[in-house]
Amino acid sequence: MARSASKLGLVQKLVRPFVNVWEFLQDVRHELQRVVWPNHQDTWTFTVIVLITIMIVGIWVGALDWIFARIMAALMHF
Repeated sequence: MARSASKLGLVQKLVRPFVNVWEFLQDVRHELQRVVWPNHQDTWTFTVIVLITIMIVGIWVGALDWIFARIMAALMHF
């Protein structure tokens, strides 16, 4: 009797992680059904905002890099 009980415990230990994964995936599916997805117009608007922001930050970082490179070059001549 003790032997079959230990086998049952082993099976439960082997199955438990898969049960946890299955429950997690079901929870994820449930949460994704509750999400309010943006419409087409919102998606384009956000995309344009992100692209403009990336360009502005890129220009800003490039300008700072150019300025600091000029400062370093001037300091190297001393």
